[in-house]
Amino acid sequence: MPTVKRRTPIARAVRNFPAAACYTSGHPPHHATVHEPAPAAKPPAFTERHLQSIWFDSQLRPAALVTLEGEQLTVQEPGRWNLEAGPDFLDAVLVVGPDRRTLRGDVEVHIHPSDWTHHGHRDDPLYRNVIAHICYWPGRAMDDSLPHAAVQVALKTALDADPAFFFESIDITAYPYTVPPPSHPDQRPPLAALPAADATRFLTAAGQERLRQKSEVLRASIDRVGEEQALFEFCVAALGYQHNRGVCRRLARCITVERLRRDAAGDPLAAYALLLGVSGLMPQTAAPTWDAETRRYVRKLWDTWWKMQSRWDVHRVARRAWRLTGIRPQNHPVRRLAAAAMLFARPASLATAIRKLPAHSPQRWFDGVRALMAAQPAFAYWQSHLSFGGRKSATPVALIGEPRQASIILNVLIPYLAAVNTDVNPLLDAMPTGDSNQIVRQCAHLVFGPDHNPAIYAGGLQQQGLIQIFHDFCLPNRLADLASVAQTT
Repeated sequence: MPTVKRRTPIARAVRNFPAAACYTSGHPPHHATVHEPAPAAKPPAFTERHLQSIWFDSQLRPAALVTLEGEQLTVQEPGRWNLEAGPDFLDAVLVVGPDRRTLRGDVEVHIHPSDWTHHGHRDDPLYRNVIAHICYWPGRAMDDSLPHAAVQVALKTALDADPAFFFESIDITAYPYTVPPPSHPDQRPPLAALPAADATRFLTAAGQERLRQKSEVLRASIDRVGEEQALFEFCVAALGYQHNRGVCRRLARCITVERLRRDAAGDPLAAYALLLGVSGLMPQTAAPTWDAETRRYVRKLWDTWWKMQSRWDVHRVARRAWRLTGIRPQNHPVRRLAAAAMLFARPASLATAIRKLPAHSPQRWFDGVRALMAAQPAFAYWQSHLSFGGRKSATPVALIGEPRQASIILNVLIPYLAAVNTDVNPLLDAMPTGDSNQIVRQCAHLVFGPDHNPAIYAGGLQQQGLIQIFHDFCLPNRLADLASVAQTT
């Protein structure tokens, strides 16, 4: 492997960016939809989303809130609207009672108090830090199952007392993007007055800094395990999607790319059987609803796996390690592991194939990467099925869809090239937009205000900059620092 300089091309591109020292969090982005129960066939006059909007927006939230114990409650911070599984709002700050005690933690919103138990939150570790259970109807959660010291608040009485309040007047599609957390109503968005050209330039610098950080992480991994194994670990983790990234990375470290190729002997289907078997997700029995095609496909996988099983059983992942509830079929690990086998069981090294693509010609490079991610004949089953035994699709279904391709390109492949000292600057202006639109939109509204021009972050690099700003300034509540940082850029 050639010697690689520590200062990558991305690092050189941002060496004059004064705000670089501020971009240090490195936390993974959150990109998921708001967790909501399926709507009833005949929807009520309001939904949980209405109640979430009321809690989030100080202009809708009643000023006089009282807990079921009769203590006054003041909302200092309603919390961050959670775009993933778990409580509806994270990191809220509430002041309760005559002693003005401060509660810091998460907030869950329901229509009925009993929904806490009915939705399975009692034993879910994601809800251990809930400090307030906000409901429309009065009453208590069943079995006193809320976390210790959590308060309960009913909104009905306070909302009924406001003659100007109507659920019908709430545009639930506008939240959480058009209304930033209104802790300081007199505080303007820090970059609202920044000219469009300057805003784009600032976001470009922030996006370059985000990629620089990613390339340094990859460089450290390459130094430790080599190029192909590092690429394997990061790609498999990126395929893991949200809460399964960690277990996917552990799987990639257990079944190294070298062992995957050796045990599969160049057969992509054998590589898939190995990944599926060690993951603990190999179907154990045929379901009665499976069609003949599914039975044949799983039979082939089992015929391969049983020959490897004895030497890999000790490494098998417990099925409970996977987060499978609420996952769309396209994102299920059984499909994502097929994609991993497709990418890394090929005779030629993926790292070599990526480096051979012409980075100086963006169109040819992106076309080449997408061709590498196109499904192979061994995975034709997944081009017509979303799950084992699922209804056969009339149109082809990509094994790695465009949003996931863009995520791998942004978070792994371009940082990898920069880590091995390839000049990636020609690729930056043509970077695809990722699948983190929730964070991008929320950060843009927080930083530039509701009336900003979306053209300032139309490119993938500028959207990466917004994600970087979100984690470094929005989440730690450092928006007040952002204006001074932008002035020095």
